[in-house]
Amino acid sequence: MSNNNGKQSRFVIGLVIALIVVIFAVLNVDPVTVSFGFTRVKLPLIILIIVSLLLGALITLLLANTGNKKENKLNRHAQKQISNVKVSHDNQIADALKENNTKKQTK
Repeated sequence: MSNNNGKQSRFVIGLVIALIVVIFAVLNVDPVTVSFGFTRVKLPLIILIIVSLLLGALITLLLANTGNKKENKLNRHAQKQISNVKVSHDNQIADALKENNTKKQTK
């Protein structure tokens, strides 16, 4: 349940930040010249702000997903190792119980 609250709070924070960016962009509609090295483009500052925001969000999304894949792979490997240890311990317990039962029967 706390995970859901965390998602909700992140969503609300994201909305507030998006609202701030939109207000900031609407207040800055003057045309600006952007140089790409080989050419210059004159466009409204609002477009430049929104494109920069979207590119930043895309980069963040791509980098966040890359880390999750590595993390998931490590988690699967760790789960396999834990499973192997559990099976090993279960076998040891079963062997000890069998040994204990045979000792009781021989007495």
